[in-house]
Amino acid sequence: MRAYIADIVRATREHAALQYGASPRASLGLMRAAQGMAGLNGRPFVLPDDVKQLAAPVLSHRLILKEEERLRGAETRQVVEDVISRIPVPVSE
Repeated sequence: MRAYIADIVRATREHAALQYGASPRASLGLMRAAQGMAGLNGRPFVLPDDVKQLAAPVLSHRLILKEEERLRGAETRQVVEDVISRIPVPVSE
């Protein structure tokens, strides 16, 4: 899951709509939130679905849109959802 979270955060830094992507601290926040979600669901492990469900709420406020994207009506939540849709979900073997 760490690599999956790192891939998501890295992709925000490379996204064309963003002036500033998520920081390393954001990746730690996403991991902690996913661990909390897993714990609340009675699991000692994080699932990709935990990360996907929490990515937008945790990361959205940490991103800065480019001015032209903001003027077009784009939102950081949409950018995070776009990133999530592009990153392959890890599969356990």
